Amino acid sequence: MKSRILLISTLSALLFVTLPALSANVVVQKITLERAKQQVQAVGNTEAIHSVMLYPAVGDKVTAVYFKPGDKVKKGDMLLELDSRRQKAALDEAKIKLADTQRILERLQQSQAKGAVPKSDVDDAKTVVELAKVTLTQAQTELEDRKVIAPLNGIMGLTDVEVGDRISELTEIASIDDTSDLYINFNAPESAISMLRNKSNITVFPWQSESPINAQIAYLDSRINPQTRTLRVKAKLNNANEQFLPGMSFRVHIEVLGDNYAAIPEAALLWGATGPYVWTSVDNKATRVDVKIEQRLAGRLLVSGPLKEGDILVIEGVQRLRAKQELSFNAIDSDSQE
Repeated sequence: MKSRILLISTLSALLFVTLPALSANVVVQKITLERAKQQVQAVGNTEAIHSVMLYPAVGDKVTAVYFKPGDKVKKGDMLLELDSRRQKAALDEAKIKLADTQRILERLQQSQAKGAVPKSDVDDAKTVVELAKVTLTQAQTELEDRKVIAPLNGIMGLTDVEVGDRISELTEIASIDDTSDLYINFNAPESAISMLRNKSNITVFPWQSESPINAQIAYLDSRINPQTRTLRVKAKLNNANEQFLPGMSFRVHIEVLGDNYAAIPEAALLWGATGPYVWTSVDNKATRVDVKIEQRLAGRLLVSGPLKEGDILVIEGVQRLRAKQELSFNAIDSDSQE
């Protein structure tokens, strides 16, 4: 009896060893490569693209202020005026002198035509006229210097200057900012340089909001900060509705692209004693490939390992596969995972 049991056990073991594994029905797809992506956040502050601090050209007593803080002004608007009584008088005098010298020149030219005066007298009169024109121009300039004119369209800032104040050339009158477009200044990591050079737009978020806004890359600095390993960047933000002010904070989202990795469905990944692995089909036989997870994405994984684009990956029926087991599949699903 014992001999019979031993014989049966031996035959069973031999059958188990010598019989080939049955072909496994699986679902496969071709491996595609995908670049890893990393979201990097930076903090930026806005500034007006066109911003000017106004100073007077000369110092004197303020006789008129034509703006209030927050006023919208246009280029060429008069904002402030200094005492200009002496300059107006000097301008009137220069006009009178010019007219007088021109009349004298005309009389001399008429006399010269009759031969009554030499040509040198006419030439001297012409010189006097030209000098009178220069004097008039100087008087006009000195009068214009008594006025502060808006150099651009914009919004006026706060001012401490009032009528009656005596100011100098170093007195700050007010700032004027054109806020129709703003710059967002931020520092980007060194790894984002390629992306920033090749991409025209980035996504920004106002500090107290989750609503994304597109901004346009305007300028990149010419060098990397050696201490922080970052690059200064200016992004242009359209602010036609004047929703934002200079100095506001924004969160800047930068998508940094990494290396190419095999993109696989989560269901294709298994775990063993040495870590994660997948099954591929080589000559219609199961082949185990150890991998490393590089990035988890929605519904798929990016893995590194000895995988190439176009390799046949087993995505269903992986649980009971053994190395070198024959694989049976009808067609290859070459669509990439979404």
